[in-house]
Amino acid sequence: MLPALLEGARSGENRFYVQFGGQGNSFLKEMQILYERPELAGFFDVCFEAIEHCLNRPDVREEFDRFYPRGFPLKQWLEKTVRPHDDDLYLCTITFAGNQITQLGSYVAAVLGGYTPEAFYPHVSSGTGHSGGLQAAVFSALGLEGKDMLEAVYRFIVWYTIAGFHSQRAYGFPAVPADVMESIVAVEREAPRPMSVVTGPTTQELQEYVDLFNASGPYEAFPVRISLINTDRINVLTGHAADLARFRLHYLSLFEERKYSWNFVNVSIPFHRPDTMGPAIHDFFADVACRSFPYRGSDLKFPVHSFYDGKDLREMDRLGEFLADVMMSMPLYWDRSLRGLLEDPTITHVLDFGPGKVTTILTRTILEERGRSAELLSAVGRAGLRKILE
Repeated sequence: MLPALLEGARSGENRFYVQFGGQGNSFLKEMQILYERPELAGFFDVCFEAIEHCLNRPDVREEFDRFYPRGFPLKQWLEKTVRPHDDDLYLCTITFAGNQITQLGSYVAAVLGGYTPEAFYPHVSSGTGHSGGLQAAVFSALGLEGKDMLEAVYRFIVWYTIAGFHSQRAYGFPAVPADVMESIVAVEREAPRPMSVVTGPTTQELQEYVDLFNASGPYEAFPVRISLINTDRINVLTGHAADLARFRLHYLSLFEERKYSWNFVNVSIPFHRPDTMGPAIHDFFADVACRSFPYRGSDLKFPVHSFYDGKDLREMDRLGEFLADVMMSMPLYWDRSLRGLLEDPTITHVLDFGPGKVTTILTRTILEERGRSAELLSAVGRAGLRKILE
């Protein structure tokens, strides 16, 4: 028996759009809920195996204490025999794998619950992913089941875990001066991060603030930038954590007066800018984890659109290099990412496989701005999965 949403699609009532969230979301609670599902036991076994493979690589072992200061005992975290340190849950050496396992787990649960390529794909218009979620969108479009799907899970987890390792090694851990740390913690009650969501000012207004700030200090080598334009009034700044803290303090009174909100993103690297990794991205391109990533645009069974320029990834060749480059080096424009949704008036439902519900909110905002309507379903957590599987 098919889920009700698919039954509606078979009768011509429903047509779907697929999307996935990005980094900065809290993944562990969602993953623990997925871990409770007995049908995902094989999926998690593959994920544990992939992480173990990565952690035992000689280059990773050589710098293990630096990038995994308390290890990465994911299975113990899920079984709640070990509690992760809060600082571990923002390190990209851990969150890259953590976020991807969570969103792939939600999607695999859907496949096992009836959303097989045969039943689902005829009713899918297209899909996308926010930042690192683009990899998961690619996975969802490969049309795999059974053993082939689990083999792909292994390849994706290895690819993304090693991408996180290369990224963190390239960027390092730039220090935040003690006086800056003290001042920002007094305001935000948390340490600064190299990315922050600013809600309220338009993109143009925020750019003016950024330009004035960069001109006021020695930021030429690594300036503060708007790197993700989610909507016209929800933008993400990137820069060294210390510089974002200085930016926040510089405009604190103005932002409070105008009721603009500021939220540091729980990441350890400023994504979506070419100066984050620089030439070091080629180290990842040369890594066996990237070179052996076999998927090409021609493997995709429905369109997946880039968040940079809206391009259909079916036109791309080697996706391993492209996905790393676009996440690290290229800015994100969420409206361009939603090209397939905005251009297809027959879509009735947007299925968001997380993690988190941020992308659901962003997509709803853009649809409302464009005068479009579709039912947005966040397929995460117990209630979310139940909604699409019943």
